[in-house]
Parts: sequence; C-alpha cells; structure tokens
Amino acid sequence: MIDESIIKYNLINLKNIVFEVTEKCNLNCKYCALSEQLYQKHDVRKSRDLPFKKAQLMIDYLLNLWKENYIPDTNLQFTIGFYGGEPLLNMSLIKKIIDYVEQSDTTGRQIFYNITTNGMLLDNYMDFLVEKKFYLTVSLDGDEKAQSYRVDRSGKNSYNKVIQNVKLLQQKHPEYFKERVNFLSLLHNRNDVEPTLQFFKKYFNKITKITSLSSSGISENKKEEFWKIFQNVSQSIMKSPCCEAIENQYFLRLPKGYLLAQFLYHTSGNIYYNYNHLIMNKIVRDEISTGTCIPFSKKLFVAVDGKILPCERIEHDLEVGYVHDDFIELDYNFVAKHHNYYLSKFAGQCEGCATNMFCIECVYRIDSIRNKYSHCPNFCTSQIYNKDKEAHFANLRQHPHYYEKILNEISFTM
Repeated sequence: MIDESIIKYNLINLKNIVFEVTEKCNLNCKYCALSEQLYQKHDVRKSRDLPFKKAQLMIDYLLNLWKENYIPDTNLQFTIGFYGGEPLLNMSLIKKIIDYVEQSDTTGRQIFYNITTNGMLLDNYMDFLVEKKFYLTVSLDGDEKAQSYRVDRSGKNSYNKVIQNVKLLQQKHPEYFKERVNFLSLLHNRNDVEPTLQFFKKYFNKITKITSLSSSGISENKKEEFWKIFQNVSQSIMKSPCCEAIENQYFLRLPKGYLLAQFLYHTSGNIYYNYNHLIMNKIVRDEISTGTCIPFSKKLFVAVDGKILPCERIEHDLEVGYVHDDFIELDYNFVAKHHNYYLSKFAGQCEGCATNMFCIECVYRIDSIRNKYSHCPNFCTSQIYNKDKEAHFANLRQHPHYYEKILNEISFTM
C-alpha cells in the first residue's frame, strides 16, 4: 500500500506532464477510443479547449514544488506533452504554454516537448515543431486502405493529406524527421502487420508501433461491430508466410518480444527500470501487485476541464485532483487512498493469480472497476502460467540471442 509521501516523491521527480489542449478533432475515426461510435464514455466530449490559466496554474504548482525540494547540480529530464482531440487545432495554446515555460525558472529540469497528431495540419505548423525540437508521433495506419477508418468530417479518407504532409516534413527537415519523428498504427480488419511494417520501411525507413484497438469500455450494443473490426497483432503475424522473419527483425516491438522481456524482468530478480525504481520497490514492497502505475510515477495528465489524472488512458470520472480557476486541488493523502481503494478491490484475485508478480493489467482500465464486485479479465491460473512459462523457455532455447538483445537494447518504460 502507498501513502502520501510516495505521491509527493513522485511529483517532485515527475518526468512527464500531458495537457489535453482540446477535445476538438478534424477527423471522425470509426474506432476512436474518445468517440462514442463504439465506446461508452463517462465524460461526454463537448469540443472544449483547455484554458491557459489552468495550464499556467499547474506549471506554477510543479515549479514551486521543485524549487522547494531542489537538489543542487541536478538536471532531470522533463517532458511536456500535448494531447487531444487533435492538439494542433489549438496551436495557439501550445505556443502560450511553451512561451510561459521558457520564461520561467526551470532550474534543475531539462525541458522537452512531445505531441501525437493525425497529421492533417502538419503543413501549417511543422516549422514551429522543428524549431522547438518536438518529439512527434504521427497516427497513420498504413496505405490508403489501411487508413480508411481515419476519415474527415465529410467521410473522406485522410490518407492523401496526411501522406502529403509527412513527405513534406521529411523533405524540408530530413535530420529532424530521422531523429524525432515516429509513427503509431492501429491494427484492424483492413490492414495487417507485415504490409504495414513494409509500408513504413519503404516510404520512410521507419518502424511504426503497431497496437490493437482497446477492448476496454465498449458499448454493449456495439460489441459485435467492434469485434468485426478488431484484429490481434500476434494473430496477424501468424497469417504471414514470413512470420519467423518478421518476429526476428522486429522482435522487441512485437507482443512476443515484449512479453518475453517482461517475463525476464520480473523473474530474473536483477533487472530494474532505473535506480529510482530499485529504491521505490523497497519503499512500496507491500503494494498489491498489478500493472497499475503508482500515481504520477510516470506522468500527470490535465484534462480540458481541469481534472487531474495519473494518465490520459484513464476515464475522467476517476480523477484524483482538480485545477480550478485560481488554485490546485490535489490532496496527496486522497490520491494515495484512492489508489489503494481501487487496488484493494482486486486484492483477493491478485493473491490467487499465478502472474501477480508481473501483471500488466491496469485496474483503471478494467470495465468492472466501478462495480461492487470487480473481476480481472486477465486472472491467470497456475496451469495457464506454466504453459506460458514453457513457451517463453522454448522461445529462448530456439533464439538464445534474444536474452542478450533484451538486456542490451530494450528500455523498460511500461
């Protein structure tokens, strides 16, 4: 279990803050997790923008906390992220936030910026993003057919516009493109892993991150439609005649490699994310073992209405604080109790779960979390675990170089 001292420690050492600068979007993607086409949302999207005053208050709050707890000669990396909606629709606010940060005393922090965009407005703002050295992620599912769920408000495929903008960015700023631009692709029934990887390798010499659609929070009357669209990454790879070659080449970016890395991390006993994690493991040794991050251990998210959450993936009715018009409401004791309460709802299941020491399930993403009796969909029996364990060992016996590859190359940032 955690207490308020852990929450304060995480805020003092916060690595990432994400501002939801707008709820507006210039696309109407069929599978968007923020829309209500397939998902049941607890907060209705109202096309709101984040007021600058709320962002300013949150920045000042952190700067004051860091100043009070400053350790001389430290220079910690701190990333400010911008989220939507489509964040480039509110570029004026992004510029205001950056101007304010750059005029503030950020002693002890090295500031970086990142943004995820659908790419529709890149031609208007790419020079500014390059100037400020943004880490840029473009959401693109692949070729024109693969992109066909990402349509504008008139129903037109966004592919041509996005590709035009991305190629322009590559031509105008080749070094920036090479070093700071990445891609994110969602897998569905109109694309597959192999052709998607080939597409990005051919046109941009990049490896896109491929993920499946979120199965959390689907509306009851949309589940049949969702599962028609859904495609599992591993199953898609298995369909390819080049399955083995794909897994070898992209090992660390695919589910099998990720799961093997997590298995080794949690069972070897000598791998840690970083030095802080080594220390924190001792501090919170009695914590219930789930894949749920301790609040603010990785990031802090501010929604357009001022709600404070540990992550942008958590539904907004589970907020832990609030940025009001003239003050920050953030009670460390409440945050700790809130976290402990939701973890405790699964404590009985966790104790009997064979993978409780290396769980990847975030309890806040479990649909039944608000119910009196909650159930974890990834509960694992010893029989299932033993089968999975043997599969990992077989994978290592067949590919012994994977172990060295994981130790030397992978960054444990889950």
